[in-house]
Amino acid sequence: MSDTEKICKTCGRIITNPNNKTGLCPKCQKTGNNIFGVASAAGLIVLGKKFGPKIIKGAIKIIKR
Repeated sequence: MSDTEKICKTCGRIITNPNNKTGLCPKCQKTGNNIFGVASAAGLIVLGKKFGPKIIKGAIKIIKR
């Protein structure tokens, strides 16, 4: 194995791209991005349900002034 080849941390595939900073192959990186996106969307929904009415009331007060 040469210095330019890296191994994916999750699946063990060889990464030949020297500019790869994540240490993941493109397939694993795409899967990780999808998981992160779903988790972020779920977090935004939970926060929206919890703090949404307070934010809307605050915005209405600011608009009325």
